[in-house]
Amino acid sequence: MNWIRRDFGMNNTKNYVQLIVVSLIASFLFKQYMLFSVFLFLLIIALLNMYYYRHVGEKLELVNEKKRVRLLKHTTSHLELTFQNKGLPIWNATLLISFQNCIAPNGISHITTAGFHEVKFPFSIGYKKQVTIKIPIEGVHRGLARIKQIEIQIPHPFTDGSVLLEFKPMILTDAIVYPQIHKVNEKLIPSRIKEGYLELNSSLYEDPFFPVGTREYAPGDQFHHIHWKASAKSQQLQTKVFTKVANVSVLFIVNVKKRHGVVVDFEEKIEWLASCMEDCYKNDIPYSFAINVRTYGKFPLVYLPLGGGDVHRKQALELLSILSRADSLIPFEKVLAYIDNHVELPVAIYVMTHQVEQYLPFLSRLEKRTNVLYDTGISGKGVL
Repeated sequence: MNWIRRDFGMNNTKNYVQLIVVSLIASFLFKQYMLFSVFLFLLIIALLNMYYYRHVGEKLELVNEKKRVRLLKHTTSHLELTFQNKGLPIWNATLLISFQNCIAPNGISHITTAGFHEVKFPFSIGYKKQVTIKIPIEGVHRGLARIKQIEIQIPHPFTDGSVLLEFKPMILTDAIVYPQIHKVNEKLIPSRIKEGYLELNSSLYEDPFFPVGTREYAPGDQFHHIHWKASAKSQQLQTKVFTKVANVSVLFIVNVKKRHGVVVDFEEKIEWLASCMEDCYKNDIPYSFAINVRTYGKFPLVYLPLGGGDVHRKQALELLSILSRADSLIPFEKVLAYIDNHVELPVAIYVMTHQVEQYLPFLSRLEKRTNVLYDTGISGKGVL
């Protein structure tokens, strides 16, 4: 069973039934048949109430599918919870839902307790029916909001008391608020000496799958680049002209550790990184990032490998959204050493850290292999 069940008022109902039974027997012995009929009717109602009390909610199910709502700060959406009932109908119940406060209920009354918002809804569901509850929400600040608790309080239909159902498994529906995106001022400079996918006339490389025209054949042109149809039309050999392409890729390295704690501008640095990644996404520039937050998976730190596209963007934003000031940090020089030894360096590296001179011995090794640019802080909403 997926529900933890708590009963309130059952003892009172039992005492009520016992009193009715005694009264029923007494009225029968004293041949008070009118009273006997009344007490019999009350006994039937009490027994039905006890049956309902014991079995209501036994076949109530929450469709616990993995669903994630994605929001930006101050944008709105809603959480959806679907219930299916194959047992006794539920009337006049109250549904209580509690979730973390990086999102907030939008336009409905709620109570905030210890960092959690609690909302209540009237709840009724019939036999073999399905009900979907929609909770309007608004993004408040960056983070992941999980639903902590779902409770249904079902009142007794005929007497005082109620049944409280608390959903026991982990609730898979959640909401994530992405970092705020700002305007990025600086443009990335492509490398003319590395093959890639960005169109650049001065590049040394060509895209063999994207011809854009022809020219007269010149000695040294490759035989398989000859355009035979164009040559037949012009009665002269014609060579295909291809789009010139260059490489643009970037690695962002962010330091969020200062002495034995977290930097004051932790949120600003996360927003800076998210803004840079969004600019890369819009310009089809592959990107990756590394942050000196400890993890225990494939990489010892928060690291997103080089990539691009919609899936890569969603993965990057979700990774940034769940970072917290409470995470365990590692020294920034260890991050630089890991990047130098284990990561194939892109065209450019953007380093954001305070006290750059402290890490120059490690950064100078990266500068010998690629372009390294620095940013020591954030001024205003425009970054980089």
